[in-house]
Amino acid sequence: MTKHWQDPRRLALLGAGLTLALGVAGCDEAPVADAPVAVEVTALAGTSCGDPNAPNVGVDPFADIGSLTIAVRGLDPDKGIVETLVRESASLRGATSLRVRNVPEGPDREVILFADGASQDWYANHPSVDIQRNTDNVVSLLLTRYGGLSCVPAPATIPNVVFPAAVDIGHGRVMVSGGFTEVVAAGGATKLASPSSAAFIFDSQTGALTPLGSMGDGQGRAAHAMVYLPSAQQVLIVGGLMEMRLDEARAFPYVFDPEDKGHARTDYVIYDIAANTFRAGLDEMKLGRAFPRAHALSDGTAVITGGGPWPFDPDETDYVEVDIYDPEDNDLQGGLLDVKHLESFYSRAGHSLTYLRSTEEGLSQLLVWGGTTPARSVGHPAEVFRQSGRQRDLVNGTFAEVVIVGEPPAYTYFHETTRLTGERFLVTGGAAFDDGINAPRPDEAWLLTYVEEPVPTIQVQKVPGLGVGRVFHSALSHDLVNVSVIGGLMGLDAITSDKVMRFDLSEQLNPWQVESANEAFAPRGGQAGVMQLGGTILLVGGEGSMRPQETIQRASVEVFTPTSVTLP
Repeated sequence: MTKHWQDPRRLALLGAGLTLALGVAGCDEAPVADAPVAVEVTALAGTSCGDPNAPNVGVDPFADIGSLTIAVRGLDPDKGIVETLVRESASLRGATSLRVRNVPEGPDREVILFADGASQDWYANHPSVDIQRNTDNVVSLLLTRYGGLSCVPAPATIPNVVFPAAVDIGHGRVMVSGGFTEVVAAGGATKLASPSSAAFIFDSQTGALTPLGSMGDGQGRAAHAMVYLPSAQQVLIVGGLMEMRLDEARAFPYVFDPEDKGHARTDYVIYDIAANTFRAGLDEMKLGRAFPRAHALSDGTAVITGGGPWPFDPDETDYVEVDIYDPEDNDLQGGLLDVKHLESFYSRAGHSLTYLRSTEEGLSQLLVWGGTTPARSVGHPAEVFRQSGRQRDLVNGTFAEVVIVGEPPAYTYFHETTRLTGERFLVTGGAAFDDGINAPRPDEAWLLTYVEEPVPTIQVQKVPGLGVGRVFHSALSHDLVNVSVIGGLMGLDAITSDKVMRFDLSEQLNPWQVESANEAFAPRGGQAGVMQLGGTILLVGGEGSMRPQETIQRASVEVFTPTSVTLP
């Protein structure tokens, strides 16, 4: 039987948490129907997982909350804009339900709940609810600490890890896999080792954490990539490392030299979501890839790029080649297409691969940034991957070089690139190359603006204010305007200041500010971060130090709720 791990703190009304009854009105042509919507509210009560084995216990939110406001937002068919359709407030003291009437039926309604507590505020959001007449509409919401961190209790069977991978798999669920579980010191050398083969799913609407078991014998991996393929209902788990050397004598102590390539995995695993099963891939990549960057394409395939030694392998040029995974290959068993000469201009490692746009034909274009040196890229830190409409017929896509204008950018490795509105991107952190990979530098943040015509061009602007330098952090946006930059490493230790920062694209003079969760966040880096349904961020794994530890903790799993989320 599958076990679900969930915080038990619920307000037992009508048998399922806090239940709010919402009335629904029909359209003018039909009688008004009062069809209640049952909103089941669960809460994550714990604070920051400073010690995942004994998470800090917070207040009971249902005892803390005095009043709440609930709003339903959606498209107004007359005005053609998204606006608040209904908004109501009520006191919970002594109350058992909140009734909101006259909510127009229709798809993609956003339900937002904000609760005022005596010690803190609480937030929940479901952005896509179909309100139907003449039926019960059950909506699950998860209360988290507004502007703060909420700890998700994890079973002792799931160890904490560094460099796991995570991906949104739809319907408010996030899948997490792998990661190193140990730092081993032996013979004067230190390395990250014992990669986990475990995986689990977290449900952002209920708070349930569901272990999936092992990905298979010998399938432990870290520093790998995961891609959700919605049309096939599969997750591709590809590449990664079996171990990674650490060398504190180097400015950038995370080592993957050419002689380490034997530790990189060439294989992949497929998770079948409907069947809840893992199976090993039928073929392998030509090269082992460490920290590969992969992305789903519009035809249901996935592109896999980079992953070579850093800063580069002077004797290896094959990492310019990319792989394409097709779930329809091998009689729907899936496989790597036999592509020839699908190559980027330059070998890359520790780069970023970010969605840029879809063409009028519905083809994907992706921005490649960094992970190379000024000399080896001839001054081109960026490329654009253009998907082919006939990839299954072995007609390859292409890479296009991009002209760089504006301020000279840093050539960074292991930065984060976050997509913003208007084909703009925020690049944060990373270890810059200057006669070698250096330690992360302060205020390493750049705003990129892409222009397609007359030639692909990126305008580069430095945006100071991020604070301390960092690598292996998280940088995510829920609205393409605000970016939460969380955690990170400097050397073998996590940064201890400027831990949770927010960038606001709309603030031209002072776009950076320290988030209120900065003090509560337990310093760590190497975690996986995923933007969830409703605007909260899931953080899994990461450590405060990459030095040997006496014990292995259970997994650190937290939800961060930015103060920039939509309020009712």
